[in-house]
Amino acid sequence: MAFPARSSTNESRSTIVSVSQDPTFLVASEKPSSLDGVIVTPQDLEAATPLPASTQAQAQAQAQAQGPSPPAPQDFGPKTPLTPIRRFLVFLGITVTLFLAALDQTIVTTTLPSVAKDFNNFSDISWVGTAYLLTTTAVQPLYGVAADLAGRKRAMMFACVVFLVGSALCGAAQSMIMLIIGRAVQGLGGSGIIALSMILVADIVPLRERGTYQALIALIFAIAAVLGPLLGGAFSDNVTWRWAFYINLPVGAVAMFLLICFLHMNRRKNVTLATNLKSLDYPGIFLMVVSIIMILLGLNWGADAKYPWNSAVILSLLIVGALVGIAFVINEWKFAKRPIIPLRLFGTFSLAMTYLQVFIQGFVFLGLLFFLPLYFQAVNGSSAVQSGVDLLPYVIVGSGSAVVAGLLMSRWGTYKEFIVIGWACGTIASGLLVTFDEYTSKGKIVGILLLQGLSMGMTVNTLLLGIHAQLVNKSDLALSTSLWTFLRTCGGVFGIAIGGTFVQSSLSNAGASEYAQNIKGIAELPLDIRAPILHAFVVGLQHFFILMTALSGLGLMTSFAIKKVKMGSKQGSEKPEPVPMVAE
Repeated sequence: MAFPARSSTNESRSTIVSVSQDPTFLVASEKPSSLDGVIVTPQDLEAATPLPASTQAQAQAQAQAQGPSPPAPQDFGPKTPLTPIRRFLVFLGITVTLFLAALDQTIVTTTLPSVAKDFNNFSDISWVGTAYLLTTTAVQPLYGVAADLAGRKRAMMFACVVFLVGSALCGAAQSMIMLIIGRAVQGLGGSGIIALSMILVADIVPLRERGTYQALIALIFAIAAVLGPLLGGAFSDNVTWRWAFYINLPVGAVAMFLLICFLHMNRRKNVTLATNLKSLDYPGIFLMVVSIIMILLGLNWGADAKYPWNSAVILSLLIVGALVGIAFVINEWKFAKRPIIPLRLFGTFSLAMTYLQVFIQGFVFLGLLFFLPLYFQAVNGSSAVQSGVDLLPYVIVGSGSAVVAGLLMSRWGTYKEFIVIGWACGTIASGLLVTFDEYTSKGKIVGILLLQGLSMGMTVNTLLLGIHAQLVNKSDLALSTSLWTFLRTCGGVFGIAIGGTFVQSSLSNAGASEYAQNIKGIAELPLDIRAPILHAFVVGLQHFFILMTALSGLGLMTSFAIKKVKMGSKQGSEKPEPVPMVAE
Protein backbone atom coordinates (compact mmCIF):
# COMPACT_ATOMS: atom_id res chain seq x y z
CA MET A 1 0.00 0.00 0.00
CA ALA A 2 1.50 3.31 -1.07
CA PHE A 3 1.34 6.66 0.63
CA PRO A 4 -1.13 9.19 -0.76
CA ALA A 5 0.38 11.95 -2.88
CA ARG A 6 2.09 14.67 -0.94
CA SER A 7 0.05 17.75 -0.27
CA SER A 8 1.46 21.19 -0.86
CA THR A 9 -0.31 22.52 2.18
CA ASN A 10 1.70 23.56 5.20
CA GLU A 11 -0.66 21.88 7.63
CA SER A 12 0.94 20.05 10.51
CA ARG A 13 1.68 16.41 9.67
CA SER A 14 3.31 13.53 11.51
CA THR A 15 6.57 12.07 10.19
CA ILE A 16 7.73 8.45 10.16
CA VAL A 17 11.01 6.85 9.18
CA SER A 18 10.92 3.71 7.03
CA VAL A 19 13.74 1.37 6.11
CA SER A 20 13.80 -0.53 2.84
CA GLN A 21 15.47 -3.88 2.36
CA ASP A 22 18.52 -1.87 1.37
CA PRO A 23 19.44 -0.30 4.70
CA THR A 24 21.40 2.54 3.08
CA PHE A 25 18.17 4.29 2.07
CA LEU A 26 16.04 5.85 4.73
CA VAL A 27 13.11 8.04 3.85
CA ALA A 28 11.28 10.61 5.89
CA SER A 29 7.73 10.55 4.61
CA GLU A 30 4.94 12.84 5.55
CA LYS A 31 1.65 11.13 6.19
CA PRO A 32 -1.53 11.80 8.09
CA SER A 33 -1.42 10.33 11.58
CA SER A 34 -4.46 8.20 10.72
CA LEU A 35 -2.24 6.04 8.52
CA ASP A 36 -0.08 4.68 11.38
CA GLY A 37 1.30 1.24 10.58
CA VAL A 38 1.21 1.63 6.78
CA ILE A 39 4.00 -0.13 4.86
CA VAL A 40 6.24 1.69 2.37
CA THR A 41 6.34 0.18 -1.11
CA PRO A 42 9.35 0.13 -3.48
CA GLN A 43 7.65 2.81 -5.59
CA ASP A 44 7.59 5.11 -2.59
CA LEU A 45 11.27 4.47 -1.98
CA GLU A 46 12.22 5.36 -5.54
CA ALA A 47 10.65 8.78 -5.10
CA ALA A 48 12.03 9.26 -1.62
CA THR A 49 14.76 11.59 -0.55
CA PRO A 50 17.72 9.90 1.12
CA LEU A 51 18.83 11.00 4.54
CA PRO A 52 22.32 12.40 5.15
CA ALA A 53 25.26 10.07 4.62
CA SER A 54 26.06 9.86 8.34
CA THR A 55 22.55 8.65 9.11
CA GLN A 56 22.73 6.19 6.22
CA ALA A 57 25.99 4.76 7.54
CA GLN A 58 24.53 4.35 11.02
CA ALA A 59 21.48 2.57 9.62
CA GLN A 60 23.61 0.30 7.48
CA ALA A 61 25.81 -0.66 10.43
CA GLN A 62 22.76 -1.36 12.56
CA ALA A 63 21.14 -3.50 9.86
CA GLN A 64 24.34 -5.48 9.32
CA ALA A 65 24.63 -6.12 13.04
CA GLN A 66 21.08 -7.46 13.13
CA GLY A 67 21.58 -9.66 10.08
CA PRO A 68 19.13 -10.23 7.21
CA SER A 69 15.58 -9.07 7.74
CA PRO A 70 13.08 -11.69 8.88
CA PRO A 71 10.74 -13.16 6.29
CA ALA A 72 7.25 -11.80 5.82
CA PRO A 73 4.88 -12.91 8.58
CA GLN A 74 3.23 -16.24 7.84
CA ASP A 75 0.55 -18.26 9.60
CA PHE A 76 1.61 -21.92 9.61
CA GLY A 77 -1.16 -22.92 12.01
CA PRO A 78 -4.05 -25.30 11.35
CA LYS A 79 -6.15 -24.61 8.25
CA THR A 80 -9.29 -24.71 10.38
CA PRO A 81 -9.66 -24.49 14.18
CA LEU A 82 -9.13 -27.85 15.86
CA THR A 83 -12.03 -29.42 17.71
CA PRO A 84 -11.15 -30.89 21.14
CA ILE A 85 -11.27 -34.45 19.77
CA ARG A 86 -9.16 -33.60 16.73
CA ARG A 87 -6.64 -31.71 18.85
CA PHE A 88 -6.37 -34.74 21.14
CA LEU A 89 -5.74 -37.09 18.18
CA VAL A 90 -3.15 -34.75 16.67
CA PHE A 91 -1.39 -34.34 20.01
CA LEU A 92 -1.50 -38.12 20.49
CA GLY A 93 0.20 -38.63 17.12
CA ILE A 94 2.84 -36.02 17.97
CA THR A 95 3.61 -37.44 21.40
CA VAL A 96 3.82 -41.05 20.19
CA THR A 97 6.38 -40.18 17.50
CA LEU A 98 8.24 -38.02 20.01
CA PHE A 99 8.27 -40.87 22.52
CA LEU A 100 9.83 -43.22 19.95
CA ALA A 101 12.54 -40.70 19.06
CA ALA A 102 13.31 -40.05 22.74
CA LEU A 103 13.23 -43.77 23.54
CA ASP A 104 15.88 -44.53 20.94
CA GLN A 105 18.32 -42.24 22.72
CA THR A 106 18.48 -44.64 25.70
CA ILE A 107 17.07 -48.02 24.65
CA VAL A 108 20.33 -49.17 23.05
CA THR A 109 22.39 -48.77 26.23
CA THR A 110 21.33 -52.17 27.60
CA THR A 111 21.35 -53.92 24.22
CA LEU A 112 24.98 -53.20 23.36
CA PRO A 113 26.49 -56.29 25.06
CA SER A 114 24.14 -58.57 23.10
CA VAL A 115 24.81 -56.67 19.87
CA ALA A 116 28.58 -56.91 20.29
CA LYS A 117 28.32 -60.62 21.07
CA ASP A 118 26.09 -61.36 18.05
CA PHE A 119 28.40 -59.56 15.63
CA ASN A 120 31.59 -60.57 17.49
CA ASN A 121 32.69 -56.96 17.29
CA PHE A 122 33.47 -55.14 20.52
CA SER A 123 35.84 -52.52 19.12
CA ASP A 124 33.21 -50.59 17.13
CA ILE A 125 30.30 -50.87 19.56
CA SER A 126 30.61 -47.25 20.75
CA TRP A 127 29.74 -46.07 17.23
CA VAL A 128 26.19 -47.37 17.69
CA GLY A 129 25.58 -44.47 20.06
CA THR A 130 27.97 -42.00 18.44
CA ALA A 131 26.41 -42.29 14.97
CA TYR A 132 22.97 -41.43 16.33
CA LEU A 133 24.35 -38.53 18.35
CA LEU A 134 26.28 -37.03 15.43
CA THR A 135 23.42 -36.98 12.93
CA THR A 136 20.83 -35.94 15.51
CA THR A 137 22.82 -32.89 16.57
CA ALA A 138 24.17 -31.92 13.15
CA VAL A 139 20.84 -31.51 11.36
CA GLN A 140 18.59 -30.13 14.11
CA PRO A 141 18.80 -26.48 12.99
CA LEU A 142 17.98 -27.51 9.41
CA TYR A 143 14.52 -28.71 10.36
CA GLY A 144 13.52 -25.20 11.40
CA VAL A 145 14.31 -24.03 7.87
CA ALA A 146 12.56 -27.06 6.35
CA ALA A 147 9.43 -26.37 8.42
CA ASP A 148 9.23 -22.85 6.99
CA LEU A 149 10.02 -23.78 3.40
CA ALA A 150 8.12 -27.05 2.91
CA GLY A 151 5.48 -26.73 5.62
CA ARG A 152 5.22 -28.33 9.03
CA LYS A 153 3.31 -31.46 8.03
CA ARG A 154 5.53 -32.33 5.06
CA ALA A 155 8.68 -31.87 7.13
CA MET A 156 7.22 -34.01 9.94
CA MET A 157 6.21 -36.81 7.56
CA PHE A 158 9.69 -36.78 6.02
CA ALA A 159 11.32 -37.03 9.46
CA CYS A 160 9.00 -39.91 10.47
CA VAL A 161 9.69 -41.88 7.29
CA VAL A 162 13.47 -41.44 7.66
CA PHE A 163 13.29 -42.51 11.31
CA LEU A 164 11.27 -45.65 10.49
CA VAL A 165 13.59 -46.55 7.60
CA GLY A 166 16.54 -46.23 9.98
CA SER A 167 14.74 -48.41 12.53
CA ALA A 168 14.13 -51.09 9.90
CA LEU A 169 17.80 -51.00 8.88
CA CYS A 170 18.90 -51.39 12.50
CA GLY A 171 16.54 -54.29 13.15
CA ALA A 172 17.59 -56.11 9.99
CA ALA A 173 21.32 -55.34 10.36
CA GLN A 174 23.60 -58.22 9.40
CA SER A 175 26.82 -56.51 10.47
CA MET A 176 28.03 -53.84 12.84
CA ILE A 177 28.59 -51.45 9.92
CA MET A 178 24.98 -51.87 8.77
CA LEU A 179 23.74 -51.23 12.30
CA ILE A 180 25.85 -48.07 12.60
CA ILE A 181 24.51 -46.79 9.27
CA GLY A 182 20.97 -47.54 10.41
CA ARG A 183 21.56 -45.60 13.63
CA ALA A 184 22.86 -42.63 11.64
CA VAL A 185 19.70 -42.69 9.50
CA GLN A 186 17.60 -42.98 12.65
CA GLY A 187 19.31 -39.89 14.02
CA LEU A 188 18.48 -37.90 10.89
CA GLY A 189 14.80 -38.67 11.37
CA GLY A 190 14.70 -38.54 15.17
CA SER A 191 16.25 -35.08 15.15
CA GLY A 192 13.42 -33.78 12.97
CA ILE A 193 10.73 -35.48 15.04
CA ILE A 194 11.94 -33.81 18.23
CA ALA A 195 12.26 -30.34 16.69
CA LEU A 196 9.04 -30.48 14.66
CA SER A 197 7.00 -31.83 17.57
CA MET A 198 7.82 -28.70 19.54
CA ILE A 199 7.15 -26.50 16.48
CA LEU A 200 3.76 -28.12 15.83
CA VAL A 201 2.67 -27.68 19.44
CA ALA A 202 3.66 -24.02 19.23
CA ASP A 203 1.61 -23.64 16.03
CA ILE A 204 -1.46 -25.44 17.33
CA VAL A 205 -1.65 -24.24 20.93
CA PRO A 206 -1.93 -20.56 21.96
CA LEU A 207 1.07 -19.28 23.90
CA ARG A 208 -0.76 -18.98 27.20
CA GLU A 209 -1.98 -22.61 27.05
CA ARG A 210 1.30 -23.97 25.73
CA GLY A 211 2.88 -24.59 29.11
CA THR A 212 0.50 -27.44 29.90
CA TYR A 213 1.16 -29.22 26.61
CA GLN A 214 4.91 -28.78 26.80
CA ALA A 215 4.85 -30.10 30.35
CA LEU A 216 3.27 -33.28 28.99
CA ILE A 217 6.06 -33.44 26.41
CA ALA A 218 8.60 -33.17 29.24
CA LEU A 219 6.82 -36.10 30.86
CA ILE A 220 7.20 -38.08 27.62
CA PHE A 221 10.96 -37.45 27.61
CA ALA A 222 11.27 -38.46 31.25
CA ILE A 223 9.31 -41.68 30.77
CA ALA A 224 11.40 -42.54 27.71
CA ALA A 225 14.62 -41.92 29.65
CA VAL A 226 13.58 -44.44 32.31
CA LEU A 227 11.83 -47.01 30.10
CA GLY A 228 14.58 -47.06 27.46
CA PRO A 229 17.11 -49.15 29.42
CA LEU A 230 14.32 -51.30 30.88
CA LEU A 231 12.85 -52.18 27.48
CA GLY A 232 16.27 -52.66 25.90
CA GLY A 233 17.26 -55.10 28.62
CA ALA A 234 13.93 -56.92 28.44
CA PHE A 235 14.15 -57.37 24.67
CA SER A 236 17.77 -58.55 24.85
CA ASP A 237 17.10 -61.05 27.63
CA ASN A 238 13.74 -62.45 26.51
CA VAL A 239 13.40 -62.02 22.73
CA THR A 240 16.16 -60.35 20.71
CA TRP A 241 17.83 -56.96 20.74
CA ARG A 242 16.42 -56.38 17.24
CA TRP A 243 12.98 -55.71 18.70
CA ALA A 244 14.40 -52.59 20.34
CA PHE A 245 14.25 -51.20 16.79
CA TYR A 246 11.41 -53.18 15.24
CA ILE A 247 9.00 -51.91 17.89
CA ASN A 248 9.19 -48.48 16.24
CA LEU A 249 7.63 -49.70 12.99
CA PRO A 250 4.03 -50.57 14.00
CA VAL A 251 3.80 -47.87 16.66
CA GLY A 252 5.28 -45.24 14.35
CA ALA A 253 2.93 -46.24 11.53
CA VAL A 254 -0.12 -45.69 13.76
CA ALA A 255 1.19 -42.27 14.83
CA MET A 256 1.80 -41.26 11.21
CA PHE A 257 -1.73 -42.37 10.30
CA LEU A 258 -3.14 -40.04 12.97
CA LEU A 259 -1.08 -37.10 11.72
CA ILE A 260 -1.93 -37.75 8.06
CA CYS A 261 -5.66 -37.92 8.80
CA PHE A 262 -6.10 -35.15 11.35
CA LEU A 263 -3.19 -32.70 10.96
CA HIS A 264 -3.90 -30.12 8.24
CA MET A 265 -1.53 -27.18 8.48
CA ASN A 266 -0.98 -24.14 6.28
CA ARG A 267 2.12 -23.83 4.14
CA ARG A 268 3.41 -21.25 1.67
CA LYS A 269 1.41 -21.02 -1.55
CA ASN A 270 2.81 -21.14 -5.09
CA VAL A 271 6.35 -21.95 -3.97
CA THR A 272 7.96 -24.77 -5.95
CA LEU A 273 10.51 -27.29 -4.76
CA ALA A 274 13.10 -25.72 -7.05
CA THR A 275 12.52 -22.31 -5.47
CA ASN A 276 12.89 -23.77 -1.99
CA LEU A 277 16.11 -25.56 -2.93
CA LYS A 278 17.59 -22.41 -4.46
CA SER A 279 16.88 -20.42 -1.30
CA LEU A 280 18.84 -22.77 0.97
CA ASP A 281 22.06 -21.56 2.56
CA TYR A 282 24.32 -24.32 1.21
CA PRO A 283 27.63 -22.82 2.44
CA GLY A 284 26.07 -22.42 5.88
CA ILE A 285 24.77 -26.00 5.88
CA PHE A 286 28.20 -27.35 4.93
CA LEU A 287 30.10 -25.26 7.49
CA MET A 288 27.64 -26.03 10.29
CA VAL A 289 27.56 -29.80 9.73
CA VAL A 290 31.35 -30.06 9.39
CA SER A 291 31.92 -27.97 12.52
CA ILE A 292 29.44 -29.94 14.63
CA ILE A 293 30.72 -33.34 13.51
CA MET A 294 34.37 -32.43 14.14
CA ILE A 295 33.71 -30.97 17.59
CA LEU A 296 31.44 -33.86 18.63
CA LEU A 297 33.94 -36.46 17.46
CA GLY A 298 36.72 -34.71 19.36
CA LEU A 299 34.66 -34.55 22.54
CA ASN A 300 33.39 -38.10 22.20
CA TRP A 301 36.76 -39.69 21.47
CA GLY A 302 38.45 -37.67 24.21
CA ALA A 303 35.83 -38.61 26.81
CA ASP A 304 35.96 -42.29 25.78
CA ALA A 305 39.77 -42.29 26.08
CA LYS A 306 40.02 -43.43 22.47
CA TYR A 307 42.76 -40.81 22.13
CA PRO A 308 44.45 -38.66 24.80
CA TRP A 309 43.07 -35.13 25.04
CA ASN A 310 46.46 -33.71 24.08
CA SER A 311 46.82 -35.97 21.04
CA ALA A 312 47.08 -34.50 17.55
CA VAL A 313 43.80 -36.14 16.54
CA ILE A 314 41.71 -34.61 19.34
CA LEU A 315 43.37 -31.19 19.16
CA SER A 316 42.98 -31.07 15.37
CA LEU A 317 39.31 -31.99 15.52
CA LEU A 318 38.51 -29.43 18.21
CA ILE A 319 40.59 -26.56 16.82
CA VAL A 320 39.61 -27.00 13.18
CA GLY A 321 35.99 -27.60 14.20
CA ALA A 322 35.98 -24.35 16.18
CA LEU A 323 37.52 -22.43 13.25
CA VAL A 324 34.91 -23.83 10.87
CA GLY A 325 32.27 -22.82 13.41
CA ILE A 326 33.59 -19.25 13.37
CA ALA A 327 33.41 -19.31 9.57
CA PHE A 328 29.78 -20.46 9.87
CA VAL A 329 28.92 -17.52 12.15
CA ILE A 330 30.54 -15.07 9.72
CA ASN A 331 28.62 -16.61 6.83
CA GLU A 332 25.32 -16.31 8.72
CA TRP A 333 26.11 -12.73 9.71
CA LYS A 334 27.50 -11.30 6.48
CA PHE A 335 26.64 -13.42 3.46
CA ALA A 336 23.66 -15.77 3.88
CA LYS A 337 20.43 -14.45 2.35
CA ARG A 338 18.35 -16.97 4.32
CA PRO A 339 20.49 -17.97 7.32
CA ILE A 340 20.03 -21.29 9.07
CA ILE A 341 20.50 -19.59 12.43
CA PRO A 342 19.78 -15.87 11.92
CA LEU A 343 21.65 -13.70 14.39
CA ARG A 344 18.44 -11.74 14.95
CA LEU A 345 17.31 -14.68 17.12
CA PHE A 346 19.85 -13.36 19.66
CA GLY A 347 18.70 -9.79 19.00
CA THR A 348 18.19 -8.79 22.64
CA PHE A 349 20.26 -9.39 25.74
CA SER A 350 17.28 -11.14 27.32
CA LEU A 351 16.96 -13.64 24.46
CA ALA A 352 20.71 -14.27 24.41
CA MET A 353 20.65 -15.05 28.14
CA THR A 354 17.65 -17.34 27.66
CA TYR A 355 19.49 -19.35 25.00
CA LEU A 356 22.54 -19.55 27.28
CA GLN A 357 20.32 -21.07 29.97
CA VAL A 358 18.97 -23.61 27.47
CA PHE A 359 22.55 -24.81 26.89
CA ILE A 360 23.22 -24.98 30.65
CA GLN A 361 19.94 -26.81 31.26
CA GLY A 362 20.90 -29.45 28.68
CA PHE A 363 24.33 -29.76 30.30
CA VAL A 364 22.83 -30.40 33.74
CA PHE A 365 19.81 -32.50 32.76
CA LEU A 366 21.49 -34.91 30.34
CA GLY A 367 24.67 -35.00 32.42
CA LEU A 368 22.69 -36.24 35.42
CA LEU A 369 20.75 -38.78 33.36
CA PHE A 370 24.07 -40.22 32.18
CA PHE A 371 26.20 -40.19 35.34
CA LEU A 372 23.72 -40.91 38.13
CA PRO A 373 23.03 -44.45 36.83
CA LEU A 374 26.80 -45.00 36.66
CA TYR A 375 27.06 -43.88 40.29
CA PHE A 376 24.37 -46.37 41.33
CA GLN A 377 26.07 -49.17 39.38
CA ALA A 378 29.54 -48.47 40.78
CA VAL A 379 28.57 -47.83 44.42
CA ASN A 380 25.62 -50.18 44.86
CA GLY A 381 26.35 -52.73 42.15
CA SER A 382 22.94 -51.95 40.60
CA SER A 383 22.01 -53.42 37.24
CA ALA A 384 21.06 -51.14 34.36
CA VAL A 385 17.41 -51.83 35.14
CA GLN A 386 17.79 -51.11 38.87
CA SER A 387 19.74 -47.91 38.23
CA GLY A 388 16.81 -46.75 36.10
CA VAL A 389 14.49 -47.44 39.02
CA ASP A 390 16.83 -45.50 41.32
CA LEU A 391 16.31 -42.46 39.07
CA LEU A 392 12.53 -42.50 39.55
CA PRO A 393 12.47 -39.80 42.29
CA TYR A 394 14.25 -37.42 39.91
CA VAL A 395 12.01 -38.31 36.98
CA ILE A 396 8.68 -38.39 38.84
CA VAL A 397 9.18 -35.06 40.62
CA GLY A 398 10.63 -33.48 37.48
CA SER A 399 7.66 -34.59 35.39
CA GLY A 400 5.12 -33.66 38.05
CA SER A 401 6.58 -30.21 38.65
CA ALA A 402 6.71 -29.60 34.88
CA VAL A 403 2.99 -30.35 34.62
CA VAL A 404 2.14 -28.17 37.63
CA ALA A 405 4.33 -25.33 36.35
CA GLY A 406 2.68 -25.61 32.93
CA LEU A 407 -0.81 -25.39 34.45
CA LEU A 408 0.15 -22.41 36.61
CA MET A 409 1.79 -20.62 33.68
CA SER A 410 -1.39 -21.08 31.66
CA ARG A 411 -3.41 -19.69 34.55
CA TRP A 412 -1.18 -16.76 35.49
CA GLY A 413 0.27 -15.95 32.06
CA THR A 414 3.86 -15.64 33.30
CA TYR A 415 7.05 -17.70 33.07
CA LYS A 416 10.01 -15.78 34.54
CA GLU A 417 9.25 -16.60 38.18
CA PHE A 418 9.29 -20.33 37.44
CA ILE A 419 12.66 -20.07 35.70
CA VAL A 420 14.21 -18.17 38.62
CA ILE A 421 12.84 -20.60 41.22
CA GLY A 422 13.93 -23.56 39.10
CA TRP A 423 17.52 -22.34 38.85
CA ALA A 424 17.60 -21.57 42.59
CA CYS A 425 16.55 -25.15 43.37
CA GLY A 426 19.03 -26.49 40.80
CA THR A 427 21.95 -24.52 42.23
CA ILE A 428 21.24 -25.80 45.75
CA ALA A 429 20.73 -29.38 44.55
CA SER A 430 23.93 -29.36 42.46
CA GLY A 431 25.86 -28.05 45.45
CA LEU A 432 24.49 -30.91 47.55
CA LEU A 433 25.49 -33.40 44.85
CA VAL A 434 29.11 -32.44 45.53
CA THR A 435 28.75 -34.19 48.90
CA PHE A 436 27.96 -37.53 47.22
CA ASP A 437 30.49 -40.22 48.09
CA GLU A 438 30.60 -44.00 48.40
CA TYR A 439 28.88 -43.83 51.79
CA THR A 440 25.98 -41.47 51.03
CA SER A 441 22.71 -42.77 52.49
CA LYS A 442 19.73 -43.71 50.35
CA GLY A 443 17.56 -41.10 52.06
CA LYS A 444 19.98 -38.28 51.30
CA ILE A 445 20.24 -39.37 47.67
CA VAL A 446 16.46 -39.40 47.27
CA GLY A 447 16.12 -35.97 48.90
CA ILE A 448 18.69 -34.36 46.61
CA LEU A 449 17.17 -36.02 43.54
CA LEU A 450 13.75 -34.66 44.50
CA LEU A 451 15.15 -31.11 44.64
CA GLN A 452 17.04 -31.57 41.38
CA GLY A 453 13.89 -32.95 39.75
CA LEU A 454 11.96 -29.89 40.88
CA SER A 455 14.56 -27.71 39.18
CA MET A 456 14.34 -29.71 35.97
CA GLY A 457 10.56 -29.51 35.86
CA MET A 458 10.51 -25.76 36.46
CA THR A 459 12.98 -24.96 33.66
CA VAL A 460 12.96 -27.70 31.03
CA ASN A 461 10.22 -26.28 28.78
CA THR A 462 9.63 -22.98 30.54
CA LEU A 463 12.68 -21.57 28.79
CA LEU A 464 11.13 -22.39 25.41
CA LEU A 465 7.96 -20.54 26.39
CA GLY A 466 10.09 -17.58 27.40
CA ILE A 467 11.77 -17.59 23.99
CA HIS A 468 8.42 -17.74 22.16
CA ALA A 469 6.98 -14.93 24.28
CA GLN A 470 9.96 -12.65 23.56
CA LEU A 471 10.04 -13.16 19.78
CA VAL A 472 9.71 -9.86 17.94
CA ASN A 473 8.78 -11.56 14.66
CA LYS A 474 6.50 -14.56 15.11
CA SER A 475 7.68 -15.95 11.77
CA ASP A 476 10.86 -16.95 13.63
CA LEU A 477 8.95 -19.48 15.74
CA ALA A 478 10.22 -22.56 13.88
CA LEU A 479 13.82 -21.33 13.73
CA SER A 480 13.86 -20.41 17.42
CA THR A 481 12.37 -23.77 18.40
CA SER A 482 14.90 -25.77 16.38
CA LEU A 483 17.66 -23.64 17.91
CA TRP A 484 16.28 -24.51 21.37
CA THR A 485 16.50 -28.24 20.65
CA PHE A 486 19.97 -27.83 19.13
CA LEU A 487 21.43 -25.89 22.07
CA ARG A 488 19.87 -28.25 24.59
CA THR A 489 21.37 -31.26 22.80
CA CYS A 490 24.76 -29.56 22.52
CA GLY A 491 24.68 -28.79 26.23
CA GLY A 492 24.07 -32.46 26.97
CA VAL A 493 26.91 -33.52 24.68
CA PHE A 494 29.33 -31.17 26.42
CA GLY A 495 28.06 -32.27 29.84
CA ILE A 496 28.63 -35.95 29.12
CA ALA A 497 32.02 -35.33 27.52
CA ILE A 498 33.31 -33.07 30.30
CA GLY A 499 31.95 -35.33 33.03
CA GLY A 500 33.58 -38.32 31.37
CA THR A 501 36.86 -36.42 31.28
CA PHE A 502 36.73 -35.73 35.03
CA VAL A 503 36.01 -39.39 35.79
CA GLN A 504 38.66 -40.65 33.37
CA SER A 505 41.31 -38.29 34.76
CA SER A 506 40.56 -39.28 38.35
CA LEU A 507 40.69 -43.00 37.56
CA SER A 508 43.94 -42.54 35.62
CA ASN A 509 45.52 -40.81 38.60
CA ALA A 510 44.56 -43.85 40.68
CA GLY A 511 46.09 -46.22 38.12
CA ALA A 512 42.70 -47.62 37.13
CA SER A 513 42.02 -46.00 33.76
CA GLU A 514 40.73 -49.29 32.33
CA TYR A 515 37.59 -48.94 34.47
CA ALA A 516 36.59 -45.69 32.76
CA GLN A 517 34.80 -47.86 30.17
CA ASN A 518 33.57 -50.45 32.68
CA ILE A 519 32.16 -48.55 35.64
CA LYS A 520 29.87 -51.43 36.61
CA GLY A 521 32.94 -53.66 36.93
CA ILE A 522 34.13 -51.62 39.92
CA ALA A 523 31.39 -53.09 42.11
CA GLU A 524 32.52 -56.63 41.24
CA LEU A 525 36.10 -56.16 42.50
CA PRO A 526 37.35 -57.54 45.83
CA LEU A 527 36.86 -55.02 48.63
CA ASP A 528 40.56 -54.20 49.14
CA ILE A 529 41.02 -53.41 45.43
CA ARG A 530 37.60 -51.88 45.00
CA ALA A 531 37.84 -49.18 47.69
CA PRO A 532 40.56 -46.91 46.16
CA ILE A 533 39.16 -47.29 42.63
CA LEU A 534 35.62 -46.48 43.76
CA HIS A 535 36.93 -43.46 45.68
CA ALA A 536 38.71 -42.21 42.56
CA PHE A 537 35.49 -42.59 40.56
CA VAL A 538 33.51 -40.66 43.17
CA VAL A 539 36.13 -37.87 43.27
CA GLY A 540 35.81 -37.49 39.49
CA LEU A 541 32.05 -37.17 39.84
CA GLN A 542 32.44 -34.61 42.63
CA HIS A 543 34.61 -32.42 40.39
CA PHE A 544 31.94 -32.65 37.68
CA PHE A 545 29.24 -31.69 40.18
CA ILE A 546 31.30 -28.65 41.24
CA LEU A 547 31.28 -27.45 37.64
CA MET A 548 27.56 -28.23 37.43
CA THR A 549 26.97 -26.09 40.53
CA ALA A 550 28.87 -23.16 39.02
CA LEU A 551 26.89 -23.40 35.77
CA SER A 552 23.60 -23.66 37.65
CA GLY A 553 24.58 -20.54 39.57
CA LEU A 554 25.26 -18.81 36.25
CA GLY A 555 21.82 -19.91 35.10
CA LEU A 556 20.31 -18.39 38.24
CA MET A 557 22.11 -15.06 37.79
CA THR A 558 21.20 -14.74 34.12
CA SER A 559 17.58 -15.71 34.79
CA PHE A 560 17.03 -12.29 36.38
CA ALA A 561 17.94 -10.72 33.01
CA ILE A 562 15.09 -12.47 31.19
CA LYS A 563 12.48 -10.03 30.00
CA LYS A 564 9.07 -10.60 31.54
CA VAL A 565 6.36 -10.67 28.87
CA LYS A 566 2.80 -11.33 29.97
CA MET A 567 1.62 -14.34 27.97
CA GLY A 568 -1.73 -13.57 26.43
CA SER A 569 -0.89 -9.89 26.04
CA LYS A 570 -0.55 -8.40 22.57
CA GLN A 571 3.22 -8.81 22.60
CA GLY A 572 3.14 -12.32 23.98
CA SER A 573 0.45 -13.91 21.85
CA GLU A 574 0.20 -11.88 18.70
CA LYS A 575 -0.30 -13.97 15.56
CA PRO A 576 1.27 -12.77 12.31
CA GLU A 577 -0.82 -11.52 9.45
CA PRO A 578 -0.94 -14.37 6.94
CA VAL A 579 0.67 -14.14 3.53
CA PRO A 580 -0.63 -16.42 0.72
CA MET A 581 -0.82 -19.91 2.22
CA VAL A 582 -2.37 -23.22 1.23
CA ALA A 583 -3.39 -26.24 3.32
CA GLU A 584 -1.10 -29.28 3.38
